[in-house]
This record gives sequence, structure tokens and C-alpha cells, in this order.
Amino acid sequence: MNKNILWGFFLMLSFIIGCEDDNDPFSGDDNFITSFTLKQGDQVFVASFRGDTILLNMPENVSFSGLAAEVICSENTTIKPDPSMIDNWEQQMYFVVTSHSGVERKYMYIPSRSYFSAEGIIMLNTQEEVDAFGAKGYSRVDGSLIIGRQVGTDTITSLAALSSLKKVTENVVLNRYYLGNQFEGLDNLEEVGGSLQINSADSLWVVVMDNLTRVGGDFNITSASAAEVSCPKLQSVGGSLTLATPFVSSDFSALQSVSGNLSLNGKSTVQKMVFQSLDKVGGSVSVNMPVVRLEFPELISCDNLNVAKGSLLLLYCPNLQTIASALSILENPLYEITFPVLTRAGSINLTCTGVNQFNLPLLQSVDGDFSIATAGILSDNIASLESVGGTLTIKSSAERLQFPSSLKSLKTLVLANGIGEVDLRGVQIDELRFTGTGLETTTVIADDRFNGGIKLENLGGYMPKLQGFHEIEWLTISSLSLREGTVEINGIRKINGDFSYWVNYNIKPVSLSDLEEIGGNFKLYSSSVKEHFPKLTTIGGDATMSIDLYDEETFPLLATVGGNMIIQTGYSYYGDRGPLEILYPSLKQVGGTLDLRPLGPNVSSDNDDVNYKNTKWENLDFLSSLEKIGGLRIRKHDKLASFAAIKAAVLTCPEDKWQVEDNLYNPTYKQLVEEGQWTKPNIQE
Repeated sequence: MNKNILWGFFLMLSFIIGCEDDNDPFSGDDNFITSFTLKQGDQVFVASFRGDTILLNMPENVSFSGLAAEVICSENTTIKPDPSMIDNWEQQMYFVVTSHSGVERKYMYIPSRSYFSAEGIIMLNTQEEVDAFGAKGYSRVDGSLIIGRQVGTDTITSLAALSSLKKVTENVVLNRYYLGNQFEGLDNLEEVGGSLQINSADSLWVVVMDNLTRVGGDFNITSASAAEVSCPKLQSVGGSLTLATPFVSSDFSALQSVSGNLSLNGKSTVQKMVFQSLDKVGGSVSVNMPVVRLEFPELISCDNLNVAKGSLLLLYCPNLQTIASALSILENPLYEITFPVLTRAGSINLTCTGVNQFNLPLLQSVDGDFSIATAGILSDNIASLESVGGTLTIKSSAERLQFPSSLKSLKTLVLANGIGEVDLRGVQIDELRFTGTGLETTTVIADDRFNGGIKLENLGGYMPKLQGFHEIEWLTISSLSLREGTVEINGIRKINGDFSYWVNYNIKPVSLSDLEEIGGNFKLYSSSVKEHFPKLTTIGGDATMSIDLYDEETFPLLATVGGNMIIQTGYSYYGDRGPLEILYPSLKQVGGTLDLRPLGPNVSSDNDDVNYKNTKWENLDFLSSLEKIGGLRIRKHDKLASFAAIKAAVLTCPEDKWQVEDNLYNPTYKQLVEEGQWTKPNIQE
């Protein structure tokens, strides 16, 4: 019984103590801001609350500086930072309120401005309209502002009345018939949400916008007289930036990004132009103006970098790492071409033949074509190069070039002009092309087994000296423009694929003095000079001989043609044309059809059914060594009367591959093989 009384006493005491805590007016956990006010003289600006966000909307004509704060918080709390110590309320900031018990609450302070704005598309075509709009004191246009007519004659000579305007949410357009000389009035613009277009405003002397920080769309300045263009606070252009004026001075020192193209199309010579802060151009950087020094010290990437022919002495891009599409620099008297950290480009075209210093030490890949036309180039200049997706073209007067070990293969390599020595050993090259003049002083070194082909294209000089190259995949000669002399191609002993000299102009003599074997097809079209293949014995594929001139060095050892063989024998066309003699002294075997035509194929026609006829050859003695053929086709030889010279070969010919017609004598296969009528009857053999 006593224990129960004791437990009841303790229960009652606990209840009394709990009730006293509930009635305590100060718990120590509150950490609220209950009032936030800023004062400037007699003016009071009261903030509103949205959760833990403090929103203060300040009238446009009131400065955020010099404001005194009155902030009321919960009892026995602390606030950091101390509002009384803050003198600039224009920036967002956090306040942390800590309760007596140590519990923190964070508030975000967000300031904003209230503007006096006009809405819609504002079109001002006269000076009266400009002055009337400006008198209203608008600081903002929620829409577009268009000044001046596109046609006719404007009366607008001053924009000074628009000096209160700070923001246009859409476009600002100053049309070509504005007659004023100054930009004063629009120079207080801080932001243009859309494009800013100065369209052929040729009366303008200067375009200075000291307060402009952002243009959301394109920013284009076109004027025939603006000598100064300055936007020192402009940080970003959401579209393209185009400068097409005769400016001699400019300031874009704060510009960090251009989402579209940057086009410099000035009309006057600029000694120095620097984009100090620009680190990204989403489109092209195009320079089409006379500028002596052009600097992009922070530029990291762009889509294209194009420098037209001009007077550029220094192009400074120390941080440019990536050019997505194309790098192109045409003839400029640059001190050097150097991109010290460039690692990748879509394509490169450097045509500055007077530049000795050329350096791309970290360049690893070029997606497309890579063309270098400079006075100097060394292996160290492209020491990191690993791949070129398209054609690598080198035009240089450098003494020696050896590709870096990191470059294992090339699709096409073009060598032009007078480079001294090029070492290609260890590099897989699908096509090696020689073009231009001056290669007679060049030595090209390759492995004995060159696993690619060679092409002579518009070769205006003699062949370079070849070392190695004993075996190649193919050889094509597309055109030669030598005035005299023979193209001597020495050292090549075997062509695994095709040979072709198949053009219809600028035919020049060619001599392959060491060539012994061609594994593929052979095409030769030549009408006025003698071609020499003094060691050639074998053609593995088809052979097309559309030539007019033979001598003892043309095909003295040719013994075997694995496929079909076409021989042009000559034709009557305003007089006889074609070979005076045909020489195949060693030809023994044609695996396919031997086809004798008055006019052989050329680049534009097969010449199979033309009306030309041969009026010269009476026999086939020039094929007297022939022993075996896979077929015979002879047409349109008006004097051909004897087949005796090829008797041994005819006996090996399949009867279904026999086609002899439109000649003086057209024997059937049986007439020759079974009846022995090798010569037309009544004509002595």
C-alpha cells in the first residue's frame, strides 16, 4: 500500500513539471527573419518572403549602393553576414540565422529591378517619333525596336533621346537610311535579347556601346564609315558576330563566347586586334580583312578558322585545342604558323609559301584533307601526328622530311614542288601522287615492297628520283605538261595491279626502264610520242594498246598477255593515221581475245563501231611470234589478205571466239584450220 502511494506522488510531480515547460515563453529553437527592409534617405524598400527566399524589387532609378538595412530576427538569434556591414545589395547572397540553441536556417537574398517598359514592335521612322518615344523615359522594350526605313530617305539624325533605354528583349535594328553620325543614345543599352543589326548605316562614324553585356542573337555591324567599334563589356553573343566596317580600332576585351560565327570583314588595315577573353566560338572564325596582328589568347575551340589572303604577320592562338571542321590560312606573310596545343582538326589547308616556321607539335588527327604549302617543314613540326582521314598534300622547299613514327598509314599522299628528300619507309600509303613542278630535285625513299599505288597528276616537271619501290600496287599517269623530254620512271620492276596512261591531251613520252611485270590491266593511249617498256615481259590482265608510234624499245620483250588484248592498227581519216610499223617481236601468248582495230579505245569512247577503216596492213607479220590466243577479232581492214603469220596461234583459238569481218579477206575458222586457205585465193602468199 505504501509503494502505490509513492508511485502516485512521482506521477503527479512529473505532470506538474511538464505543464510548467509547456507554458515557458522562450524555448531557444526559433531562427526566423521576420522583417527585411532597406532604406535610402526617406525611402523605404520592404522585401517579401517566399519560403526561405527574400525577394527585393528595387525601382530602376534607385542605386543598390548606399542602402541601410533593418533586419529583424527571432529573439536571441545571430545572423551572418551582418546586414549592417553590407554596402552593395545588388548581388545575390545567403544569410544564415542561428537560434539560441544552435539550430541554423539559411535564407537566399535575391534582388531585382522594376522597369518602365514599352511592349510590342516599336518602329521609329522619323526624328519626331524618336524624340517622342524617348521623352517617355522607357528603360526597356518588351519586344523589338526598329529605327529608320529600309528604303527612302530618313529624317533621323540623332538617337540621343533614347538614352534611358537599357534593355530590349527581342531585336534591335538600325536601318541603312539612318542619317546620323553618332550612336549616342543607344550606347546605354545593356542587353539585347534577340539580334542587334546595324544594316549598312553608312553615315555612322563610330559604334561605341560601353554598357552592352549580352546579345542573345546575331550582332552584325555593316557600315561604310564606322572607324571605331567598341563593346568593352560585351560578354556573350548568342548568334554570329560580324564586323563589316572600315574600323581601325576595336574593343571586345570582355567577350567570352560567340555561339555562331565570328566574321572580321573590315575594310581598313588594323595594326592589332585582340580578343582577350574569347574562349569559344561555336561556328567559324573568318578573317577577311587586312590585319597585322590578330590574337586569340584564350580561344580553346571553334568550328572553322579561315584566314583569307592578306597582310597578317602574327596569328596568336596559344590555347586552341580543337577545330572541328576546317583550318585554312591562305597566302599571308606570317612570321610563323604555330598552334602549340592543337590536337585535332576536321581539315587543314596552310598555303603560305613564304613561311619558314611551321609548328603543330601536338596535332594527332586530321579527319579530312591536310594540305601544307610552306617554305619549311620538319618532322618535329608534326611529331604527334597519328592519322589523316583524307589526302595529305605537301608543297615545300624543305631539305628533308621523315614522317613521325606515330603515323602508321595514309590514304593519299601528294608531293609537289621542290622538297629535297622524303622518307616514306614504314608508312602504309594507299596512293602516292606526284604533281606540280620542281620534283626533279626530289628523292623519295620507300621500302622495296611499296604496298600502295603511284599516280602522276598534272605533273609539270620531271619525275622525282625513286629509291626502293621495286614492287608497287598500281601506276596511273593522268596528265603530263612537260614541254620536252621523257618522264623516266626507274626502279619499278613489278606492278601487282593496273597500269594506265589514259589521257587525251599533253601526251608526253614515258619510259619505265626497269618494269618487268604487270599483274593487272594495261592501258596506254598515246598519239604522238613513243613510249618505252624495254624490260616488260608479262601483263596479267587485259592490254589496250591505243598508240601510233613504235620503236625497238616500245615492247621488245613483251611475251604474255593474260587477258584480252586490243591493238590499234591505224585508220584513214583525212589521210592515213596510225603506226607506220607495229612491233611485238616477242609476243607469244594472249590468254583472251586478240582484237585488231583501226581506231583503239580512248578516254571518251570504246571506238568499237566507228566507220574508220585501216587501208594499210596487208598481212599480220608483226605478230609472227604469236603462238597461242584465246580468241581473234579483226574488223575493217580493207587490204588484209593473209593470216599466214599467225598460223600457229590460230590453231589454238576456240572456234566460238572467231570474229573476222569487214576486211578484204574474211575467212571462216574452218577455211583456215581445215582447208588451209591462209591467204585470200588468187593472191600469192
